[in-house]
Amino acid sequence: MPTEQTWDYIVVGAGSAGCVMADRLSRNPKHRVLLLEAGGRDTSPLIHMPKGIGKLVLDPRHAWVYPVSQPRMPGQPATETWVRGRGLGGSSSINGMIWMHGQPEDYDAWERAGATGWNWQVMRAAFKAVEDHELGTGPARGVGGPVYISTGKFRYPLAEAAIRAGEQMGLQRKADLNDEEQEGIGYFPHNIRKGRRQSAAVAFLRPAMHRPNLTVLTEVEVDRIVFSGKRAAAVKARTARGEGTYLVDGEVILCAGAIVSPAILQRSGIGPANVLFQAGVPVLVSSPAVGKNLRDHLGLSVAFRLKGNDRGNNFQFRKIGLVCNLVRYAVARNGPMATGPYEIGAFVRSMPDAVRPDLQLYVGAFSFARNLDPNFPVQLSAVEKEPGLTIYGQMLQPESTGSVAITGPDPAAPLAITPNWLTTSRDQAGAVAMVRTIRQLASQPALAGSLGEELVPGKDVNSDADILQAVRQLSRAGTHATGSCAMGGLEAALDPDCRVRGVDGIRVIDCGSMPGLVSGNTNGPAIAFAWAMADRMGLA
Repeated sequence: MPTEQTWDYIVVGAGSAGCVMADRLSRNPKHRVLLLEAGGRDTSPLIHMPKGIGKLVLDPRHAWVYPVSQPRMPGQPATETWVRGRGLGGSSSINGMIWMHGQPEDYDAWERAGATGWNWQVMRAAFKAVEDHELGTGPARGVGGPVYISTGKFRYPLAEAAIRAGEQMGLQRKADLNDEEQEGIGYFPHNIRKGRRQSAAVAFLRPAMHRPNLTVLTEVEVDRIVFSGKRAAAVKARTARGEGTYLVDGEVILCAGAIVSPAILQRSGIGPANVLFQAGVPVLVSSPAVGKNLRDHLGLSVAFRLKGNDRGNNFQFRKIGLVCNLVRYAVARNGPMATGPYEIGAFVRSMPDAVRPDLQLYVGAFSFARNLDPNFPVQLSAVEKEPGLTIYGQMLQPESTGSVAITGPDPAAPLAITPNWLTTSRDQAGAVAMVRTIRQLASQPALAGSLGEELVPGKDVNSDADILQAVRQLSRAGTHATGSCAMGGLEAALDPDCRVRGVDGIRVIDCGSMPGLVSGNTNGPAIAFAWAMADRMGLA
């Protein structure tokens, strides 16, 4: 790419938000738009087959793996890692395709936090605009948009039993889990169309790539932004051919996600002064909020052995069962390979004083193969030979906040990711309530007769103290990080238009821009947020 070419907009990151922004910006033929993606093209058939997720998240060609610097337990080495998508579509090309809106209260809280003009009404309109929902239009559902949304197609007796168990514990069965009153149980909606993943690249970028004013470059890892005074003038990046410089006379729009967007800003001299000083980066703008307020959902998988005649689905993903299902998928685009990892979802109030759901449950009739290492009791790459059922819980509104910080000026320098899990008494109580609520669901008559031994964490883990320790040791991040570069009032890193405070010509538009957590999976909210931001910018 010739360095003398100048762009009106440079979008960094072709993930959920970046694909939307590339599409909306390039709709105006006067805009010269460059999209830079650190990963490759989305050509692998595993990306487009929904159950390919099991291989994609472990493949460095398709996933970034970020070591977390903070140990889970005092005196232990740090073992946690966070996985993010690498390539066109970003995490939307390797995730579980669960399409959730979150709760109206999540977005109304943004406005109260200083993000003027942001609320549920704005986000609801964005969801309706981007959706093409097979259930048709509704108060919070849209039709005719770029993202096709389907209801659960893979149904089996244990899935129905899980829904009946939810009803037995007082939950309403729902045809659409994205009702504005979120509490309930039912089949997850997925961004899947006719058995194929509808990633952000498929829904937004691919239709835009034929436009002559949009250039998409892959295998380009952005290092930092270069300034003329305090205006963004260029993006420095690393490619297979060496360092590249891309000039801009409009705006740089960071859509690299809640981990990488603040890191790029910090390497560019925008961030907490002490972090930049320790990393050897000259301070352009001291912005204490860049990299702070990092929040995520914390989750734990509770696995059970199935007993009696219930075979579950483990056999579907092993040996001859796997071969048959791959053939079935190739011929008919249906069956277990045509859906995400969990079929059933529930939103539950687990804490006695919760006024809205504070826990999301995922249920699937499978169980991961187990390791002997107590710190890693499951293998995410394989299922057990014996039949099992997994109920995965995620705390939706944990209070604990963390941070992400660079440790050096080079993009190859490791990031200091510090989640600070379970640092408040309420979060600790919520962790215990999560496990007890999962067990409550499993104990209902509709399910209890099919469930044998609790495999993880195990029936002997029963006191509050033991449960809390098990959650500390065995839980994992929900890959739903937000807030690390949040918009809001004058103390926030961004103004309500997502412009970086203290400089000109940079916006951050991704989950890191969100002032708080969303009560559910974040791919849909990231897409809707970028769409609403494009509307706010007056784009076509």
